[in-house]
Amino acid sequence: MPGITDSFKKHNLSKGSVTFEFMPQLEFLYSLQDVLRDILSRLSIKDVVRMSTLSREWRQQQICHPDLVFTKDTFGISTDPDPDFTKTINAIIRDTDTKRASWTAEFIVNVDSVLRPLWSTSTTTTTTLDKFAIEFGLLRKHKYHIDRWVNFSIASRAKYIAFDFTFDIDCVGPGCDQYKDVFPLCKLSGPSGSCVTSLVLGYVWLKLPPSFCGITNLTKLTLKTVSINGGDLQRLLLSCALLEHINIEWCSPLSSLRIGQELCRLQYLRVRRSELEMLELHAPNLTKFEFDKDLAQIVLSDCLRLSEATFLSNMRTQEFNDYDFDDLAFTFTELALPYVQKLFLLLNLDQVLRFSENQTSFINLRHLNMNLEIGWDPYDDSWAIGFIHLLQLSPLLEELELHVGRDRFCPPTMRMVTAVQGPLHHHLKSVHMSGFCDVLGLAELALYILGNATVLERMVVDPVAYAETLHTDDIYSVSKAGIIEGDHYHVDQNRMFAEQILGSEEFRHIVTIL
Repeated sequence: MPGITDSFKKHNLSKGSVTFEFMPQLEFLYSLQDVLRDILSRLSIKDVVRMSTLSREWRQQQICHPDLVFTKDTFGISTDPDPDFTKTINAIIRDTDTKRASWTAEFIVNVDSVLRPLWSTSTTTTTTLDKFAIEFGLLRKHKYHIDRWVNFSIASRAKYIAFDFTFDIDCVGPGCDQYKDVFPLCKLSGPSGSCVTSLVLGYVWLKLPPSFCGITNLTKLTLKTVSINGGDLQRLLLSCALLEHINIEWCSPLSSLRIGQELCRLQYLRVRRSELEMLELHAPNLTKFEFDKDLAQIVLSDCLRLSEATFLSNMRTQEFNDYDFDDLAFTFTELALPYVQKLFLLLNLDQVLRFSENQTSFINLRHLNMNLEIGWDPYDDSWAIGFIHLLQLSPLLEELELHVGRDRFCPPTMRMVTAVQGPLHHHLKSVHMSGFCDVLGLAELALYILGNATVLERMVVDPVAYAETLHTDDIYSVSKAGIIEGDHYHVDQNRMFAEQILGSEEFRHIVTIL
């Protein structure tokens, strides 16, 4: 077999080009920039920045990595304030402001050093990006740099554009005037932004000018900590006719959003921790919907394809009164979810009981995932009875995941454990419980399922708690097993309890205790 060198009949190196001939009548012509661009595309932007720092010739090639994502990690900038607690509070604030100014100056210089070779008119007209992102806490006084970066992202025809100016540490003191300026969204309007398909904006102010005519090909929009009123938000969504994915987080001042026209392409909608209390829209192709308790009234018209819903309670770590409970019941009474096949919930024990009291039936539900926040040991097992009622409202349920949060403070107790009473369930086949422990009602619920799920094939019981129900809004699922490290505190004691209650010979063919 001939070697690689035998395959090359000719190689000609000339200025700016390389010609390779592998076989007669078959030639490949590469420009030197094409070769280097291919090399760059296989490196991370962090490695590219490191290489361009070491080589002036490399920088002068004016070659652009297809994904320009600039964060503190890109340049190895540490934003750990490391305060000196021997100083006064005012002195600590002044030190932090000084450090923040230094970090920001370093970030801006580094970004400009990467972009400078690409800023000439001749270069920006040929540079095409897949991604351009700035993710760093910037202030209003940095508007000059931000506007230049916005202009570059548009000129480079980037498909994904992100400008997130949120600080990753608390910002206090008179020098903390975060960007919160009117973001020049109009520059993306019309033909100039026709390449943009995904847009992420964080910690900005949006005010749409009368001339705004939408972002032609935008399919994904994320707004995080954005100041925008309901009228402008409605105009923005309606003017982007191809929107398929909308994520709204921590946005204000919003009280209601009513969109009478159809959002015919919308498939995913997430509304979290915003001041939006009323949502009304028509989205016939909506398949996934995530929301929280702040959104008290929801009207989803003609959403016949809605197959997956996620509800997270913002108040799960606090004491509840009747007003809070009524709000929760009202939300789900008004929001009919007859077509939902997957439901994800993040609640506390009291909310489980209240949630189960609504009259909404989940007649098509096949998969239920509940993450439970358990701060203190409940007084009785009434929450488990409420959970059983929820199973009754889901007559076709086949898969159940129940994950107890790792941040529980329930002391172990000695008690008799008996199954909670309830009706038979004829479709439940698979159950996975993590964070299994001796909290009152949990073992009783497991025994109920074992005794009343007539077609149950398996129950997996894991004494390790994985769900971060207290500190995050992320919902744990079995699909994340092996990715998230669990809490092994008291795991041996919990496993022993599980073996004692569920490890009998009667359940050996169904129950697996990890």
